[in-house]
Amino acid sequence: MKPLTLQRLQVFCAVYERQSITAAARQMNLSQPTVSRHLRDLEAAIGLTLFVLDKGRVIPTVEADAIYNESRFLYDGISRLERRIDSLRKGVGTRLLVMSVGLFTPHFVPNALRKVLDAMPGLRVAVDVGTAQQQIQAIRAGMVDVGLVIGKFQADDISTEPLGRGRLVVLSPKDGPLTRLDRVRLEDLSTAPMLGLTPRGPIGRVLNEALLERGLPFDNTVTGNTLVTVPHLVSAMQRSAVVDEFTAAFHGLDGLVTLPLEPDLPLEIQSISIGASASKVASQLFLKEMRQMLVDWEAGKMRF
Repeated sequence: MKPLTLQRLQVFCAVYERQSITAAARQMNLSQPTVSRHLRDLEAAIGLTLFVLDKGRVIPTVEADAIYNESRFLYDGISRLERRIDSLRKGVGTRLLVMSVGLFTPHFVPNALRKVLDAMPGLRVAVDVGTAQQQIQAIRAGMVDVGLVIGKFQADDISTEPLGRGRLVVLSPKDGPLTRLDRVRLEDLSTAPMLGLTPRGPIGRVLNEALLERGLPFDNTVTGNTLVTVPHLVSAMQRSAVVDEFTAAFHGLDGLVTLPLEPDLPLEIQSISIGASASKVASQLFLKEMRQMLVDWEAGKMRF
């Protein structure tokens, strides 16, 4: 039998300080018999009597005084360590810096961060929006812990992790010519007034590659360079646009409808990070919540 264990030492110090097995049990959230058993085991292991009973009181012996004087600094250190661990769990003194492409910021990022803060109420959080290239620069500069991007890319010093998938859809004015179709084919896009997307962005890149592969023309008289402007341009100019399903779901404008696109053009959703940022508890929890929300979204279990 080991004479000293961490739990026996904690029980001994608690009983010594309170001179009560009941009070020590309450402090340690243990049952009274459990505390008594730990004391008996410790006394048996070291061959010393540590406490005597006197009219219901628990009186330390001289040997207990000596052991407590030697152990209390260790016990205090353990207590400080436990408090520090609890603070880390709650995020006290730590931060989470998140940067995302714009299509996740209306709902996914805020709701994932809300759940993170529920679990880590002491965490400090900062959120920004940027392209994949802007996120990489910010991550390399230590200004961002976790980034959220669309599509695959290679960077030797950047770690990537798949989170889920989305797909492209058509956003159309409710009286637009495409609304008569159950599913919009890529070929149908050339028959209606359309809003183009810059090929520099992930959505425009996927769409333009699909059109070029099929040799299909596309009206780019009006081009949206940022997704946040696209629903407003669709509404004001009465032109349809190909967007991601999240932008289509959360634009908040009246008079627009969402139509499925054929063939299915998927979007790969990834997180990016560098070094130790990826292993931070807050980062891992945030990515876990994002991944679960995307799984629920794809399964049709979640709609904001």
